[in-house]
Amino acid sequence: MITTLNIHSRYDLETLARMVFKTQDVLNTEKERIRRSASLLKAAVLDSLSKMEVVLTLEDHDSQKRLRSRIIATGNDRVMLDKGVSIPVNCIKHIEVPS
Repeated sequence: MITTLNIHSRYDLETLARMVFKTQDVLNTEKERIRRSASLLKAAVLDSLSKMEVVLTLEDHDSQKRLRSRIIATGNDRVMLDKGVSIPVNCIKHIEVPS
């Protein structure tokens, strides 16, 4: 079972800060990476319209965790989340956007 973190929990923020992300991408194909970029852009737009949270599946050297947060902005290398938290794009395995 994958642990779900919440960006609004101080303990979960500390857990996120201790994660050591890989330098290589967790996704294997260019098609998967393009799909991830499109989902991140969609989540950022949804945040600007309705402050909607998404659930990100993150992978580091030791584990996978799910993180519930808003996506404030996304770039090629990093994603800005709620609370000023920034994470590398290449650690994001999946984005669940509520329909």
